[in-house]
Formats: sequence, C-alpha cells, structure tokens
Amino acid sequence: MKRLLGLLFFIPSAVPSVSIGLGLLVAFSHPPLLLNGTIAIVMIAHFVLISAFTFGNVSAGLARLSPDFEQVASSLGARPAYRLWHVTLPLLAPYLVAAFGLSFALSMGELGATVMVYPPGWVTLPVSIFSLTDRGDIFAGAALTMILVAATLVLLLGLERITKRATGA
Repeated sequence: MKRLLGLLFFIPSAVPSVSIGLGLLVAFSHPPLLLNGTIAIVMIAHFVLISAFTFGNVSAGLARLSPDFEQVASSLGARPAYRLWHVTLPLLAPYLVAAFGLSFALSMGELGATVMVYPPGWVTLPVSIFSLTDRGDIFAGAALTMILVAATLVLLLGLERITKRATGA
C-alpha cells in the first residue's frame, strides 16, 4: 500500500506540468465537476504538482519516528486523537514545516500548468512575469520577479525562524 501511495504521489512530478494542466482541463471541463475557468482548478493544479514533495518530506519524517512514543502514550491511556495531536504531530512538526516551505517555494514559481488552467482576469505572478517579458517589457517583468523572490524569501525565513524558536536552537 505504501509503495502504491508513493507511486501515485510521485507520478505527477515525472510528467511535464503542461501535461498536468491539460489533463486537468480535460478532466474538469465537463459536469459534474465543471471547474474550468475557476481559481479552484489553479489550486488543484498546484496541489497535484507539489504533492510529491510534500508526501516525500512527511513520509520521511514518519519513517524516522519511533513507534515507542505512541505505544507509551497508548499504555498511559491516551486515545488515538490525543496521541495524534499531542505526540505524533509535534514530532512531525519539523518535517511538516519543511514540506510546507518547499511546497510554497515550488508553487510560487510554477508556470507550466498554471498557464494552461488560469481563469480570465486572474493570473499568478509567474504568469504575469511571463506575459510581460513575452511582450518585451523586461523591466516590469524583472520588478515583478523581485517581488516574487522577496515574498518567497520572507516566508521561508519566517518558517526557519518559527522552526528555530520551536526547537529552541
């Protein structure tokens, strides 16, 4: 089951993102899930493209966790939900933060699938940058690129600071 789940999550990272975008357009252009022309299809495309990296980080964290922690909590009478919230998730927190940071950084730069699926009147920064530079407005594209880099950097530095504060380093 673990190998099958890993395969399902990693397949989209082996396929060009334009193909993912086209597949989502085909899949969601007919009822009952008519998402073509909505922001939801952009979000789904980004989720599909970053899910492999998120799955990889979290599964690596789970593989490193000793089952002893949950067994001790269980022997002390902790219910499954309590063990999840108070034992497993705090131990997984560094892996979850790393997964979020990597996923956010990758999503901020995603262009291929987004160009295929973005709705009219709503664009992401990478699509705007591509459009500006494609029309020859290199300086405006460079300015938006700096905003994209700064926003990504601020979030990643904030995540690093939160992680250091939580671990006491």
